[in-house]
Amino acid sequence: MKFYQLQPEQRRKLLQDEGLELENIDDQVLKRLDELSENVIGQLRLPLGVVQNLIIDGQKYMVPMATEEPSVVAAANHGASIFAKNGGVSTVSHRDGIYGQIVLKVDEQFSLVDLKYEFSNLVDLANQKFASLVGHGGGTRSISARQQGNLVYLKVLVDPAEAMGANKTNSILEFLSAKLGQLDHVEEKLFAILSNYPSQLTKAEVKIDPATIGGEKVAERIVLLSQIGYEDPYRAVTNNKGIMNGVDAVLIATGNDYRAIENATAVLANQDGQYRSLSKWTMKDGKLVGELTLPMAIGVVGGSIKARRDVQQSFAILGKDITSKVLGEIITSIGLANNLAALLAISTVGIQAGHMKLQARNVVAELKATKEEKKTVLNRMIQEKNYSESHAKDILEKLREEK
Repeated sequence: MKFYQLQPEQRRKLLQDEGLELENIDDQVLKRLDELSENVIGQLRLPLGVVQNLIIDGQKYMVPMATEEPSVVAAANHGASIFAKNGGVSTVSHRDGIYGQIVLKVDEQFSLVDLKYEFSNLVDLANQKFASLVGHGGGTRSISARQQGNLVYLKVLVDPAEAMGANKTNSILEFLSAKLGQLDHVEEKLFAILSNYPSQLTKAEVKIDPATIGGEKVAERIVLLSQIGYEDPYRAVTNNKGIMNGVDAVLIATGNDYRAIENATAVLANQDGQYRSLSKWTMKDGKLVGELTLPMAIGVVGGSIKARRDVQQSFAILGKDITSKVLGEIITSIGLANNLAALLAISTVGIQAGHMKLQARNVVAELKATKEEKKTVLNRMIQEKNYSESHAKDILEKLREEK
């Protein structure tokens, strides 16, 4: 039997027989994981932290974040607390659907005008075929096309309702491409597949009294950093990575496809041919105004979301009746909160100050020491502002000599 055909416990035994040391795992957990993925031999777990008080459009949320980076959760909480002092975040969502693409190879007699007459009927046929999606409030919305030489590029807009919609959209595209392939002067279908081009856009905005972040000089420095990020790609990519720290953590916690969102945001950051910051900070009427628009092709159902107990725990934290629209607004607001916290740190004490304090916890956790010893070592590392592993060991050694 091939490796992928083996039961997960058989794969584990095979690797253990070769000398590989594997972490213990419950048999039932292993069986469930094997139903979710391929060649499963174990699991990789991440800490689940929360943002306690994120206020969006007057509603308070607790937000789960799956990440091994303590500073990401700390920064999101810090940014959210500043937002709360200033009335919270305002959001606007444009969730008209996600795009699918069909490309056809045609002959010289092909007529794009004639093809466009078929679009209304094709939309109707797709919605009849996928009536369950229509029943949930979604469905195929429109088809458009352009021709370049002997290739025809069709763009299909599909509203996936509360799901991210990749699987359903691909099924719709396959159905439509089969119909299109039967038309006169169409030689062949080259491909039919979902596009991860930016869609389902969500905008988050916050207006901050400079007094709540240390005064006007701090606010002006944040505006200046934002301008630099707009003009300089070296700064922009780091700014956007900080935004995605928070965004990815919530996407992972809710079982959504962070790879799709990351690639869509990269396109959004490069709209005019230069890579720019996704966020924008300006001063308006004495207030620091922050804006962030992100593509949020995400779901609250579909994929493995319902099958994963850890993901369902995250939705219980968020609120079980949450919609994909609201989840997109929460995730975008978390991105903006992380961005503010990072810009605030850079504008004042520097990004390393808080980051290294939190990283020191990871260093101390690896020490072979008692709970009390670890606590003392951590406090001294922070006090002495030296967060290296060697310094932690030196403190522990001196601590034991003092006893």
